[in-house]
Amino acid sequence: MSHTLHRALAACLAATFLATVHGSAGAQTRAGASPLRGVPAVPAPDRPVVLYTAEQPRIRVVPVVTGLDHPWGMAFRQNGDILVTERDRGALRVIRNGQLLDEDVPGVPEVYDGVRLAGLMDVTVHPEDDTLVYLTYSQERERDGRRGATVALARGRLDAGAGALTEVRDIFVADGWGGGIAASRLQWGPDGTLYMSVGGAFQFAQTGHYAQDGSTHFGKLLRLNDDGSAPDDNPFVGDPDHLPEIYSLGHRNQIGLAFHPDTGELWATEHGPQGGDEANIIRPGANYGWPIASYSRQYSGLPVTDTPWLPEFTGPEVIWWPSIGPSGLTFYDGEHFPAWRGNLFVGSMTVGRMPNTGHLERIVFNRRGQEIRREWLLAELKQRVREVQQGPDGYLYVLTEEDDGVLLRIEPARAITEAPGSSVPAVRLAEARVPPLAEGDWTAEQRAFVERYEADGHSTNVVRTLARVPALGDRVLPFNDYIASESTLSPRHRAVLILRAAWLAQSGNIWATHASRAAEAGLTADEVLGIAMGFDLSSERDPFEETLIGLADQLFRNAAVTDRTWDELTARYGTEEMLDAVMTVGDTLSAAILFNTLGIQPDAAATALMPTEDVGYSINVPDAEPPLAEPRVEPLEGDGLRVTRTFLRNPAMSAARNQNERYILEPERSRLTPHDRELVILRMGWNSGAVYEWAKHVGSVGRARDHGLEPLWIAQGRDQTGWNARELALIDAANEMFRDSMISDETWESLAAEYDTHQLMSIAATAGRYRMVSLALNALGVQPLPTDERFPVLEGY
Repeated sequence: MSHTLHRALAACLAATFLATVHGSAGAQTRAGASPLRGVPAVPAPDRPVVLYTAEQPRIRVVPVVTGLDHPWGMAFRQNGDILVTERDRGALRVIRNGQLLDEDVPGVPEVYDGVRLAGLMDVTVHPEDDTLVYLTYSQERERDGRRGATVALARGRLDAGAGALTEVRDIFVADGWGGGIAASRLQWGPDGTLYMSVGGAFQFAQTGHYAQDGSTHFGKLLRLNDDGSAPDDNPFVGDPDHLPEIYSLGHRNQIGLAFHPDTGELWATEHGPQGGDEANIIRPGANYGWPIASYSRQYSGLPVTDTPWLPEFTGPEVIWWPSIGPSGLTFYDGEHFPAWRGNLFVGSMTVGRMPNTGHLERIVFNRRGQEIRREWLLAELKQRVREVQQGPDGYLYVLTEEDDGVLLRIEPARAITEAPGSSVPAVRLAEARVPPLAEGDWTAEQRAFVERYEADGHSTNVVRTLARVPALGDRVLPFNDYIASESTLSPRHRAVLILRAAWLAQSGNIWATHASRAAEAGLTADEVLGIAMGFDLSSERDPFEETLIGLADQLFRNAAVTDRTWDELTARYGTEEMLDAVMTVGDTLSAAILFNTLGIQPDAAATALMPTEDVGYSINVPDAEPPLAEPRVEPLEGDGLRVTRTFLRNPAMSAARNQNERYILEPERSRLTPHDRELVILRMGWNSGAVYEWAKHVGSVGRARDHGLEPLWIAQGRDQTGWNARELALIDAANEMFRDSMISDETWESLAAEYDTHQLMSIAATAGRYRMVSLALNALGVQPLPTDERFPVLEGY
């Protein structure tokens, strides 16, 4: 390397170094951290982020507002406003309609920030009058010529429009002094009293003994009336050795308070110096041991004490080792995350004192209140989490404690529906929602319908239920006939595919109908049981039949087939047989969606019911492969849709499938408006990943936009807020029929308030039909035209 190049490189590095140093000097935090130290932080999200979790398939993390300066506390008002405190600036901010108002709320008391991490802390509003605002903050104190702080509780009235805080006065000032942070969180009790934590009992600051000293409020949890006075029933009222406001003692620094919604117990998070962070159940008059008994170590690494536990002290419910810097906490009891009900959520600011390791921790308890699982959420964001609360809307709200802090809302990510078979199947109906039509109520058309199809061997309950809408039955049952008895597959292979698909969809009627006749197809009782289990129980298993079961499983779960499975099947099957195999699974799932939703029960004469007590439900398939870029089955040359020309590779199957083909697409027959029909079809196509189906129903076949539908909204599903209640019910129905192979009771009731029985049957039939078509399109590789509109790309997914 030349000397000139050496000098140029050296100059460049020097300039870079100087720029970095000068830039970092101005960016140093009050804690002394610098961008040159540790792992660089990740910028706070400024758009929705979708993350995976253990027991809630996906969550959508939505930044409500950004640009907060070290936020500390938040409070929700009945008008939808959210009040947020900014610690360092000593400012109270208002978030209204998802926007952070530019101006601070005037009237906040003067906040002292002369010691590390002092400032404005929590905010809450009176439970009966949310114009009364309570704030905890650091207030300057001097002792022996040294400047320090205590904690005060101020109350003021928020005027109309939250323009200013008036009538502000301190209603309580803690008796104590410290040179470091004394954190203070507020929590209203069910009885209308106000709980207030006061920290500051640090050994490194020579104040550790405060926690055991009843003459100071530091290191205590206090219980106050709404005017700041001590309730008469506090545990130490009348005790000359303890201040009357004290509710519990022996705390180091508590930063989170929350009541358990079921037990009514008050929980608090407490910081240890290094390891030994705690979550405690607070009991009146209890002593929690700091600093005499603790699981913590000092920052030097030495144990705080040789006695981590003593019988005279109340021990923690949850311990963290290493420290997670626990902050706010809440128990979830909302409706949006059923799998999370009763879980404890705790904010974490840092793990093991390592920067950029903050997260939200989820703790699961059993019925006895014993911890059984933990999960880290939001760790990907690398943000310090200061506070978490369940909002009035049932979502979780999280404050990140950063220079550029963010208020995040955690929602279910509902654009993507959970895959079929990925959870325990929905409980099937034990009684019909739409009962079979009694013979005495038949019209001449219905009588002819029943006599025709019962003579063909169809389930009596199916025929007499579909007799309510004969045109619908004429659309469904002829293809059932073809699949069950006329396809190019052998009777045994038909039965294997039908039974496996019926088991996957947990269709009691279809299983009972075909299992009762399995011997006619050459299947033994053990082999039928083996199909439910996912393999053949016979001693000489047929590998090809195992591949057939794999085909059914993959089509059910992924609405697609792997190359390996396709290749193994085509080594024996020709094109017509492959089309029949795929459509056998698809038609069975389509019928199962309809029959399950209507609650069609097995016939009384069935001899083989589904073995739900003998076989556990499970499905194990390879991950879905990328969508096919080329067709596996080439369409015939000519005019018309590619899907039609692809199905014509099997003329008999195509003819059977097309009987009464206009039922769904003609509003006069289905009694569904084009808007409602296309909403269900497109949502099913989106769930199934069927880009061809999507393209045609957005475009030339369905013309979604002509019927008032925005395709992007359909893809977003419930993540889009512009739907009305009826449209949301249709989206829910499409999602449930994809995931659970039936409509839930709640959604059925919502739909039944809007639609008659004929229309309800059409909704289920439409979803089932296009579930079948979607998985066939994917498996066969039917390709859209270059000019067709593809799936939209969703932000954050």
